[in-house]
Amino acid sequence: MASVRTSVRSPIAFRCEATARDLGGSREVLLATYRGRSPRLAARWLRTEALHLSRLLSPDPGAMFLGDAPLTVAGPEAPRPDAELRAWAGGDQAYEYALRALAAGHAFMFAVTDHDARYSLQVYPLLARHPAPPGACVPGRHPSHSPAPAQVHHLPWVLPSDQGN
Repeated sequence: MASVRTSVRSPIAFRCEATARDLGGSREVLLATYRGRSPRLAARWLRTEALHLSRLLSPDPGAMFLGDAPLTVAGPEAPRPDAELRAWAGGDQAYEYALRALAAGHAFMFAVTDHDARYSLQVYPLLARHPAPPGACVPGRHPSHSPAPAQVHHLPWVLPSDQGN
């Protein structure tokens, strides 16, 4: 019986990002990034970054970095993205759900919104690329057209049949 090769690619790492986007969608700021080598490391980053972001959104009034900044108490109707982030980070069920999704090779996102911004924690699996089969054409360069060694950027080779997957 012939063996069947699947085209499923397993994640080799996970790209983790924390972003802030204005509600109009015209500006996005990358707040933090991390490259996790496993689903567990990526899920731990999500939890840690959620707590970090919650402290930035709702700092302790006595925090040194606030100095003499004027502070206002928010009313009960005000959105509390910091509380949502803390609740998510503190929930074992939420953590396990994220861990299972990442272990299955899926992307994961958790987002909260306040009056003027949306804060997102996102993890994307970085998929392994299959090496070119023996005898496949590999692009080459003429030596006189090659960049200097300091400028060479090694990118994974993708066969045309792999581009749609």
